[in-house]
Amino acid sequence: MSTEHQGNWYVLTSKPRDEQRAHDNLVSQGFEVFLPKISTVKKRQGMKSVALEPLFPNYLFIRLDPEVANFNAVRSTRGVGSFVKFGMKQAVIATHIIAQIKDNVERSDSPKNLNDLLRYEQGEKVAINHGPFAGLEAIYKAKDGLERSILMVKMLGQENDVCVDNQHFDKTA
Repeated sequence: MSTEHQGNWYVLTSKPRDEQRAHDNLVSQGFEVFLPKISTVKKRQGMKSVALEPLFPNYLFIRLDPEVANFNAVRSTRGVGSFVKFGMKQAVIATHIIAQIKDNVERSDSPKNLNDLLRYEQGEKVAINHGPFAGLEAIYKAKDGLERSILMVKMLGQENDVCVDNQHFDKTA
């Protein structure tokens, strides 16, 4: 097993959607493991919500001392897929790169709510996906409190400002 500040950082794949299980099982075995996560907006059943998701889906990092580490024990841990390899050698990540990723994740790790993540710029095109204006494109104008926004919708040859729930429109590509 690895002790802190000793060994190399290796890249592991996890089983599909099992990054957290792999992380927890490796940590319980005493390994130093890094699973970077970020806040993202998810849409489930038509409602937007904030979820903490892995920065690199299906990947995590583990620090091992190659002289004493039992690579087979790591590979057979529940949730772990395998080591990422280049040819016959496991992929090694420089410590300064892991430190930089940790620093960036911690800097952006303040608690996020939906309004923090849904940033719209004035003049940005959006598509309304629910309610009486569903299917129409609009232009974002401004916030109208925490839950609603003012959008400019073109209907019947006229431009009209309408107030729409933030859950009911998305940015267009």
